Amino acid sequence: HYFTTEPGSPQNDISYRILSSNPITIANIIIHHTTTTTTTTHTPITHKTNNHHSPAEYINDDSGIEPNNNNNNKSPSPTSSEPSTTNTTPIFPSTAKPRITLVGSGPGDPDLLTRAAYRVITDPDILCIADRLISPAILELIRGELKIARKVPGCAEMAQREIYDWVEDGVRSGRHVVRLKIGDPFVFGRGGEEVLAFRKLGVEPRVIPGVSAAFSAPLLGGIPVTHRGVSNQVVMCTGYGRNNTSPDLIRYHEEQTVVFLMAVGRLRTLAENLCRLAGYPSETPVAIVEKAGCPAQRTLVGTLENIADLAEDVEIEAPSTIVVGGVVRVLLEGEVEGLVEKVLEGKESFVE
Repeated sequence: HYFTTEPGSPQNDISYRILSSNPITIANIIIHHTTTTTTTTHTPITHKTNNHHSPAEYINDDSGIEPNNNNNNKSPSPTSSEPSTTNTTPIFPSTAKPRITLVGSGPGDPDLLTRAAYRVITDPDILCIADRLISPAILELIRGELKIARKVPGCAEMAQREIYDWVEDGVRSGRHVVRLKIGDPFVFGRGGEEVLAFRKLGVEPRVIPGVSAAFSAPLLGGIPVTHRGVSNQVVMCTGYGRNNTSPDLIRYHEEQTVVFLMAVGRLRTLAENLCRLAGYPSETPVAIVEKAGCPAQRTLVGTLENIADLAEDVEIEAPSTIVVGGVVRVLLEGEVEGLVEKVLEGKESFVE
């Protein structure tokens, strides 16, 4: 808020600027001496904290959203007890520097977005570049310009190059570019690679974590990834390595849960290799949680021996999370196989 003494008063040309931004208050006193004023006396001004800020007065550090700078420059009288809503000099210049925010969108349910992610994607001034597998419910929340990367197996590198081109165009135009990724950006999401690429553009991106499907998808499917006496360790793996290769597999351990992300396209090969190369028994329980947290979520249960056939029968698609280990059956009654409609009687999910 800006307080200026009335014209003709002994304090003429003395301005007080008190800039309030929760939770820190910064006070700057700017004194302009005139040639006609030799002595100055003034009464201290008490700043009254008010939570109702005008757009130009409030800075939301979590969202990265810049204030609205369309207010005029009228200053209230120092006797005013309330902050002006019609003043002030803009806090930020009108031509902001380009920014990049890397955002994790979680497994797909808008209710599982972080508050910081929600504030950023609902900013109408952003250029949002989203992954292909972002859920429609989350895409509907985006208020700015939206571009969707059509990254599919076989053309992932070409699509990634297109993403970098879009980001560079936005940066050169002074835009706030939001790179929206499924799950968490740093869990098999190439988030680190993108940070390095963005630095080459001269921009250090802000990163907003997301709820990773590695833990949320099993939970939403009624599968605890750890359970005493069943699993005391969890391993996360991806189905696709660099240059479309298959990553090395973890050797079998009875009290171990393995969660595979982005692997449903190689399900049959994965199941065969786990048995043939990594020592897994063919009867090891397997579950696939498809579109976790979304209205179309499905959970499929089987074993390494038959899970590929079951998935083909019901046409399981990405995004899907694969869980391998004894925890798959901890909360199921009986030797259930196929699609599981309900985990507990009368409930479709543990999350309300």
